[in-house]
Amino acid sequence: LWLKYISDQNFTFKDIIIGSVVPDITQELKSALNNFFKIKPYVIAEDIKVNFPTELEVPSEIGTDRIVNALCAWRLYNQPAVIIDFGTATTFDVVGQRGIYLGGVIAPGVNLSINALHSAAARLPRIAITKQEEVIGKNTVSAMSSGIYWGYIGLIKNILHKIKSELNYKMLLLATGGLSDLFINEVSKDIIVNKDLTITGLFIAYEEGKY
Repeated sequence: LWLKYISDQNFTFKDIIIGSVVPDITQELKSALNNFFKIKPYVIAEDIKVNFPTELEVPSEIGTDRIVNALCAWRLYNQPAVIIDFGTATTFDVVGQRGIYLGGVIAPGVNLSINALHSAAARLPRIAITKQEEVIGKNTVSAMSSGIYWGYIGLIKNILHKIKSELNYKMLLLATGGLSDLFINEVSKDIIVNKDLTITGLFIAYEEGKY
């Protein structure tokens, strides 16, 4: 359906870029796009190398989303940064003073945690996360919402504190992903939300690595 929708918009494509961390789906998507639009897609990190240095023990292990977030943060803001990405996992990626990807933190994503609670405990419902004004829940749903909301705020604050303590220099704080607006204001007013960070990073990687 989404292929037909894109086709119906009469967009003109020069190239197609894929950023994916699920190999089986990547190949299916690449084939579908190629067959539908008659354009061979570029897969970031497979067809196009991301030109960004790292200090990782095994650089190939890093997900495409995380490395293009780091690339985009450095190219756009040109300063050390921590990028918080609210996706399937909640990730923290660190770019150091010399524009090198230092590493990061991977925690369970918000919706992953909600689904795990629902799946593992039969009497706990599946909930939609919302901002909670009070910590003490008066019913099951508000108690679960409080645990997720305030729990993740505590997680984010503590991890940022630990990162700052380890590096001991000023860092830009960036957030991206669908749930970033929900949490960030409670964490720090200094965090910049850029919902297009990953998409922009994919484009930058394509522009820098296509030739």
